[in-house]
Amino acid sequence: MQLTPAQAKARAVEILAALQPTVTDWTTAVLDQAVLHLADSGAPFGMNDIRLIAPEDDCRKAGLYFAALTGHDALHPNEPQLLRKVGEEPSINPKAHGKKVNTYLLTRAGRQFIKDRQAARIKQRSAA
Repeated sequence: MQLTPAQAKARAVEILAALQPTVTDWTTAVLDQAVLHLADSGAPFGMNDIRLIAPEDDCRKAGLYFAALTGHDALHPNEPQLLRKVGEEPSINPKAHGKKVNTYLLTRAGRQFIKDRQAARIKQRSAA
């Protein structure tokens, strides 16, 4: 049975929402730090860059992390765009067999969002 575009979108939202809790606070902290570092150059970055600097376990969750930051319209319809897709490039992951991965630029709202999230983690650790 072929899904209509609306059904496919709803199914994608359901899948992403179910998988999002698998991205741990540790993974989010690692990827937040990597994204801020990569964004400082001003050049587009993506999964290939993350793969070069982040541990493999965290890389496996980066797709979900990026989906959350791109302001995926179905998951975050009222949120500002935090990452802006600017292109694609072949994956350097040998298991991906050259599949295209997105490249992004971090928006001002995205930088502030990540910095606020980092500050909240520091505050939470201090309170513990």
